[in-house]
Amino acid sequence: MKTVRILSMTLFLSIFCASMTIAQQQQQQQQDRKAVQQKEQRVAQKKDQKGQQTKATAEERAAKQVDAMKQSLNLSNDQVTKLQSVQTQYIKDKDQARASKNGNQQDWKTKKDNYDSQVKSILTDQQYKQYQAQQSNMKKGQGKQGQGQANGKNGNWNKDKKDQHNQNNQNDQKK
Repeated sequence: MKTVRILSMTLFLSIFCASMTIAQQQQQQQQDRKAVQQKEQRVAQKKDQKGQQTKATAEERAAKQVDAMKQSLNLSNDQVTKLQSVQTQYIKDKDQARASKNGNQQDWKTKKDNYDSQVKSILTDQQYKQYQAQQSNMKKGQGKQGQGQANGKNGNWNKDKKDQHNQNNQNDQKK
């Protein structure tokens, strides 16, 4: 009689544990499905938001750039007004050249030189020197960034990989 009771208790506990495990697994699966659905919804929302975002107009971008120049070069209101129109036209030309993708390099160089001479005529000599220094620093910064991205973290991605490969070969030969 005791053995029957022990066996029935053991059987009951086994069934109880198994059903609890199954219930937990089902609950986990539901949570996983909800998480996947929520992630899909977030991704869809981001895509919708990207589609709704519009690129700033040439005038808006020019205003932002001229405002930055106003701060860094200490421009007068007259200079800001003149630079605003020059910068807007330059951005429109740049956008047009990018859109056509077959822009003539010589034509673009002429437009760039024209823009530069207009900026020079608006700024004082001191402001123009400061402007050129800022432009030079930006170009150097972009060059280093691009190089770092192309070469990896330390700037020598291929060399690092080659060194690692050679070291692995040496370790294999020692074994």
